[in-house]
Amino acid sequence: MTKISRNAPCPCGSGKKYKRCCWPREGAAAPARVVDDSSTQPVVIWHEDDFEELTNSVAGLLRNGRVEEAERAAKELLERYPETVEGLEKMAMVEEARGNQVAAAEYYRQAAHFAQTNPGFDPEVADNFTLQAERLENQSPPALPHDR
Repeated sequence: MTKISRNAPCPCGSGKKYKRCCWPREGAAAPARVVDDSSTQPVVIWHEDDFEELTNSVAGLLRNGRVEEAERAAKELLERYPETVEGLEKMAMVEEARGNQVAAAEYYRQAAHFAQTNPGFDPEVADNFTLQAERLENQSPPALPHDR
């Protein structure tokens, strides 16, 4: 059995991502769609609502300046949903909020590699993560008070 990733091309052939095409019509509260291809690979089935709530909480916590809580949520994403790229992206956001550009860029590079090496990602996804990493690497670090 193989799970169709929410970022994978929709199996209906529309050319859209599954999450933007058939998944919403199949019911947002339903578990991730599973297709039997008779493989021996283990299948992780999770509820989209739990995933979305955890993913969205990281951004909300960061907006409210609650960086430590955002980091815990991002680490939980990495642990509970290793088959997705969102945990790496959220960890990059946490490190960027801390002003740690080097660590943030590294997480974006890991996210780009994940998108390049896992099926179902458009090339633009990996390119976007790479651009984020380059943006951080090319930025000057914030000036320290004694540098002014």
